[in-house]
Amino acid sequence: MSTFTFRSVELPQDTALLHSWIATEHAAFWGMPTATETEIAAEYSSLLATEDYEVLLGLDGSGAARFLLELYNPATSPLAGAYNYVRGDRGLHFLAPASDHPQPGFTLEAMTAAVNHAFARPGIERIIVEPDLRNKAIHALNARVGFTPIRPIELAEHDGSIKQALLSICTRNDFETATGQRLESSFLSPERWDIANRHVLAKALGEFSHERLLEPADLGEGNYLVQKDGHRYLFAARQFQLNHWLVEPGSLEHQELIDGRWQPAEVDAIDFVTRFYRELTLSETQLPTYLEELSSTLSSHCYKQVHATHDSAALAQFPGTAAQSFQLVESSMTEGHPCFVANNGRMGVGRSDYLRYAPETGAALNLGWTAAHKSRAQFDSIDTLDYDSLLGSQLHAGEREQLEQALDRALFGTGYRAEDYLFIPVHPWQWENRLSITFANDIARKQLIWLGTSGDEYQAQQSIRTFFNLSDPTRHYVKTAMSILNMGFMRGLSAEYMKVTPAINQWLGELFESDPVLSTQPVALLREIAAVGYRNPQFEAATGKSAAQRKMLAALWRESPINLLEEGQTLATMASLLHVDSQGKSFAAALIRRSGLDPAHWLAQYFDAYLVPLVHCLAAYDLVFMPHGENVIMILENGAVKKVLLKDLGEEIAVLSDRVQLPEEIRRVRTGGDPVLSVFTDVFDSFFRFLAPLLDVEGILPEQDFWKIVVERLLDYRAEHPEFAQRFDELGLFEKSFPLSCLNRLQLRNNQQMLDLTDQSGGLLYAGDLENPLAFAVLAAN
Repeated sequence: MSTFTFRSVELPQDTALLHSWIATEHAAFWGMPTATETEIAAEYSSLLATEDYEVLLGLDGSGAARFLLELYNPATSPLAGAYNYVRGDRGLHFLAPASDHPQPGFTLEAMTAAVNHAFARPGIERIIVEPDLRNKAIHALNARVGFTPIRPIELAEHDGSIKQALLSICTRNDFETATGQRLESSFLSPERWDIANRHVLAKALGEFSHERLLEPADLGEGNYLVQKDGHRYLFAARQFQLNHWLVEPGSLEHQELIDGRWQPAEVDAIDFVTRFYRELTLSETQLPTYLEELSSTLSSHCYKQVHATHDSAALAQFPGTAAQSFQLVESSMTEGHPCFVANNGRMGVGRSDYLRYAPETGAALNLGWTAAHKSRAQFDSIDTLDYDSLLGSQLHAGEREQLEQALDRALFGTGYRAEDYLFIPVHPWQWENRLSITFANDIARKQLIWLGTSGDEYQAQQSIRTFFNLSDPTRHYVKTAMSILNMGFMRGLSAEYMKVTPAINQWLGELFESDPVLSTQPVALLREIAAVGYRNPQFEAATGKSAAQRKMLAALWRESPINLLEEGQTLATMASLLHVDSQGKSFAAALIRRSGLDPAHWLAQYFDAYLVPLVHCLAAYDLVFMPHGENVIMILENGAVKKVLLKDLGEEIAVLSDRVQLPEEIRRVRTGGDPVLSVFTDVFDSFFRFLAPLLDVEGILPEQDFWKIVVERLLDYRAEHPEFAQRFDELGLFEKSFPLSCLNRLQLRNNQQMLDLTDQSGGLLYAGDLENPLAFAVLAAN
């Protein structure tokens, strides 16, 4: 194959060359067949002045210009409104001029070189082309280097005309498969790998010290040391309340003892865990899998470094529509769960899968649809909804007709009836990697039928198996099963649990509507209003209730937050408050600055919307949620929290006593446990422990003031609702200490299944007590 190099177009030197290539019938689809040299010069002068736009000449081995290549940012081009842009996309225009002496295979070689050159840019994951719909020759050429046609689109031209174009996309994997060429990683590099290792190791030192797995030696002046077997790790850190360690990644030093002298060595998180695995309570059996999860987490961090396109201040401006900014924030999170060190394991997801499905890629995808025989599938919903009305609201009429026709074709001549099947949305990865193999018996016997993909495009949320509808944001979320291992759980979805999920949500919704406090507080629910599950009798006969094979095919529909917004309001996952950009600036601080409110006032509004309703549910009903960052969405107005939306309710709420009467069908939500630990562990230790230091470090609000405001809001609730004062006092929210429940210890103990979901409180691990910052805040106030 010929070797091509590239150089930028230079004007006016290249004007005549460009004119000879573009102002021709051969290049008619470029839209300038009669242009003069002056017009060509003006056009390309404008392109060269456009930000993030490259105009290049492909040169052969002798240095002669042979073809034209333009690379641009689709997000700032006419393409922006025509498809769902993903960070890492690059637009491409290619022109090989007509020749009096055509060279066989030249155009394919040139196009291959052009796409290869585009993929060589750091962070480029997909190449986007939009040739004229009538240009059959370029469509064929595009296909030969890996482009897949997506759909026809309309694009506005610079002269005001409308171009009928064919949107086509080529991924790195597509290009490699089509051409046989291998590409370097777009985001793995020694420099980014070092940054990722420092980030993850700093977090490991902080969280393992927090959980008292490590005891760093204090060297004075904020410097610490961890040492073992001729290796020592030195670092600077600040300590905050709740035994929180904020380790500075740039301060990390690894030294190795060689010939009696300490010598500098690489900072490597995997080596560190391998070296200290016994101190971390990892068994030799668990260690390899944990290292795999850690490696995946490091790789994900490298990707996020390349694609962090908006800093915290820019995110706080909420660019675009409410739906667009919501999903931009969702995909911009650089950290997974704040407590877990190996939090982006996603075991089972390969390189191409990662780019298609990982939340941080922001990729748009089409969900799959299957038909499941009613002898094995069950649909359930809230009382005001049924199967037909749900599908009618979530599918276009034409799309539903296509699914029904696909089912009719699959059943033709089999004796089965279409009315005996239910439609189930399915994650494309799940169908390709698990269902098509594990449930082959069901497929062969027409119990389960693949129907195709959705017309709407969806984006994965921080929970990789939950999807937001990009095509119509007013439509419901869809949550699916995805049998990958991540943070100590297989991310399946239980058909057994799905049966009562809508009933649980209906009961909760009615409770919130009728409760005189909750109905007036700035809090609401995103209800899971319908669910469908599929059961395989063979696997059910062979397994226990917690087996992964029982959680392979189910789905639920959850209300969209878009429908709750008023004019001027925006959305963000609460997890985003802990997001820190590459400059060390937090999204929480950016929101406070954007709001213009006094930080104490901003926090008071936030606590009233988030913390106070949770405490009221405890005081009034012994009702607990799993209110971590991913399970809460904030409605914001000019950066200030106006309302909080609680979600993921069916699997993660519990009623901890008999004080509340429950409908018989949802009695499984009644469990044992200490109610106040849901606040101490899930809110204080797993969220506020991180948020308060971020605001302190940025000079927004001292940490002690943060906890004083928490106390003030809780005491105001008690004063405003004397009918719950006794129960509030019984909760013991101001006790001097509370047990330290350790999340990493759970994952280190068993990274296949951290907890038995039928007895979560019984499997928790504790490491002594933590001093309660509320107790000290109360003393300081008095």
